[in-house]
Amino acid sequence: MAFKALLALVLTVISVLDVGVGVYAQTNPSAGLRFGPVNFAGYDNYVYRDNVTSAQIVLTDSSSTSEPSRFIAAFPNGNTGALVYFIPVNSSNSTTALGTTLDLGTVASVSQANNQTGLSGNLSFSGDLTFGVTLIGSVRTLRDYVEGGGVFHSIFNYTVPYFSNTTILLQRNWINGTTVQYLTFETLSNGVFNVTPNANASIPPTIRLIRPDPATNATVRFTHVLNFTGTTPVTPFVPLEGLGKESLFLTTAPTTNESTTTNNSALTSVLQTIQNNGSAIADQTAFLSYTSKTLAGGWRFLTYFGRDTLLALRLLLPVISPSAAESILGAVLERTNATDGTLCHEETIGDYASFVNLQNNRSGLGNTPSYSYVMLDTDFLLLPVLAEYFVNTPQGAGRANAFLQRNSTLVNGSFATLLQRNVDHVMGLARPFTENATRERLVPIRDPTVGNWRDSGTGLGYGIYPFDVNCALIPSALRAIAILSSASLLPSNYSVASSYAQTWDTAYTYFQVPISPSLASAAVENYVTRANLSESLLFGAGSFNGTNIVSGSPVTDLGWYATGQTIGLTSSGGGGGGNSTSAGNATTTGGNSTAAGNGGNSTFYALSLKADGTPVEVLHSDLGFVLLYSNNVSESVLQATVEALQPYPRGLLTNVGMVVANAAYDSNITDYETFNNLQYHGAVSWSWQQGLMASGLTHQLSLCNRSTSDQISSPSRSTNTTTTIPTWCNNTSLVQSLLQAQQRLWYSIAGSAPALYTEVLSPLWSANSTNTTEFTIGDLGAISPTGTEGDAIQLWSYGFLAQVDPRTGRPVAGGFA
Repeated sequence: MAFKALLALVLTVISVLDVGVGVYAQTNPSAGLRFGPVNFAGYDNYVYRDNVTSAQIVLTDSSSTSEPSRFIAAFPNGNTGALVYFIPVNSSNSTTALGTTLDLGTVASVSQANNQTGLSGNLSFSGDLTFGVTLIGSVRTLRDYVEGGGVFHSIFNYTVPYFSNTTILLQRNWINGTTVQYLTFETLSNGVFNVTPNANASIPPTIRLIRPDPATNATVRFTHVLNFTGTTPVTPFVPLEGLGKESLFLTTAPTTNESTTTNNSALTSVLQTIQNNGSAIADQTAFLSYTSKTLAGGWRFLTYFGRDTLLALRLLLPVISPSAAESILGAVLERTNATDGTLCHEETIGDYASFVNLQNNRSGLGNTPSYSYVMLDTDFLLLPVLAEYFVNTPQGAGRANAFLQRNSTLVNGSFATLLQRNVDHVMGLARPFTENATRERLVPIRDPTVGNWRDSGTGLGYGIYPFDVNCALIPSALRAIAILSSASLLPSNYSVASSYAQTWDTAYTYFQVPISPSLASAAVENYVTRANLSESLLFGAGSFNGTNIVSGSPVTDLGWYATGQTIGLTSSGGGGGGNSTSAGNATTTGGNSTAAGNGGNSTFYALSLKADGTPVEVLHSDLGFVLLYSNNVSESVLQATVEALQPYPRGLLTNVGMVVANAAYDSNITDYETFNNLQYHGAVSWSWQQGLMASGLTHQLSLCNRSTSDQISSPSRSTNTTTTIPTWCNNTSLVQSLLQAQQRLWYSIAGSAPALYTEVLSPLWSANSTNTTEFTIGDLGAISPTGTEGDAIQLWSYGFLAQVDPRTGRPVAGGFA
């Protein structure tokens, strides 16, 4: 009877019912979502959200030939999920891979007794199957298994309290002893379960699904529910209330107090596109957006990450609503370390919080969340965007005082108090360099191996002083402090931060790497050989040679491998390779070579510095941070940007996206492997980094009033008419080079369009049907030895929703022409 009662509880499915405020209560009905599939990296992704639940379902693409087929159902509630591998059982005359599909129309929320909530839906299987590895619990547990060599702790084992030939009930009691999570499969047509219990109770039974009619698919309903509320003895329950696209984004261009539209007509066009032609992309962003926090990405990061949140806000700032912007800023301040002012990188919640507390011999804390403060860069990301929003954007005008008076619900203190903790922390870290600007006084990462967004073990090339933190984020945070002080949002004595920032604006000089034309040419040719690429990449437009960009009529001159715009190709130094006039598209126009002042050398900027000051000589995309976060960029950095935005491997651009690291010029050739296209932060393309670079270029050109009329005005330019025009704007050759580099970048971005809003892709070298060579979009998770797959839905990649393609004047939200 106990089993029947339990089964009745789990199978009582109430679809889309009016139950009032639930775990995922949305006061705004438009916050409901149902969409999919979003296909990426061999998986179909679906999203469902209503006033009961919010969830993402991930299935192996039905056309995939990979075995086995993988099913994931994940909730932001507690960062919770379930994973099942379905292993095909083929008949003797069949080798067809198992096809698994979801009927999205059948997906519905479930609300049951004892606070059990979740969702259900119908799956269709094209063949017989056996249940493989099955995990129920935290999304982090699922991710650790997928990316961690296929192992997991026995504490995450589940039980099978009931089974029959039509129903399988899987149960897992969480570590906290109060939460119960169920995953049920029930046959609806042409399916029979065959269950063989294991003599060892710690080993799951063998579960097989057989189709009586082998010519017909089996239909099975899954139901996934749990009763987690998030409440702990020391943490109050804060329900996740979803934001729909109408609440997340502005619907009309804002005006200033003088009732004049601050942004140009491009903003109106962008906002209209977001709500109309681009609404499907806006809905994806909305799935990650809630009134109390935003989520980093799905399925692997359905929880709070400070860096992702703050960078996404900065990129979306021109189009985001006040309520959404302040929910993001509030979430950051809520999680500030009230003692030292550091900012939270990642929160650990739900069942995995219990696991972490248990591992740290603090089991008495139960599932009390833990917060990581290990990342250095996050500490400097709040102030620039907070100042920009409250001081320079029309939607933030006049709202700062009320916002800062709010009290945190997670730590003690008002937002104003917590903000000042962070300000003092930033000033404290910056002060030594301002007193004596030596390399030793740059700010190193706190953790031995990670500290900025390149947070894999090798992401910084074993350096400890990151370029982005020291050359962009620290001076930007200091300028923000001065701005907030000037606006009376901080005490007047903090105005000294302005002079601090001026000193920090010189930090980039410690990262300079000069390279002669002869060394550059030899290095890139050696790299091509060792990386098994083709010498054709060193001529013309590289991997763009076979595209209509350079083969159309007339040929567009964008400075491809131009003398003075390319590392190693200087007006005084030759350089070989792409400098050949027979390359078909090499040119000497529009250059601004630094050779005249550097003995014919080019200069690029190290990704990081090691403890002894040795530069990690890797060409990188973090120049974008300087472009977006600074109004006073040196000509040297701008020239280096022009040279970086050339075709890979001389630069960073491939025909399927900009790579974030290129070790072609590195004298330490072991970095060829450290930063190849199999590495999470190697020669791979992160979409948000493309957005950062694009937004940064638009910002810099707007300072010279050289952005085209169809570009959204930078907030700091649209409301601050006193901004000094940089002296480099008088260098017409440099400005022309930047405009050409911008065009080259956007051709690369357009090539990544099928994966634009995903996390990361790997450019794969191949030959197409016309025997010209180019890169194709590759799945990093499939080819990487670590199995680190990319998310199909990634928060900061949606920064492109605030951008306009300068080649066409079209909002990116509406797609590429």
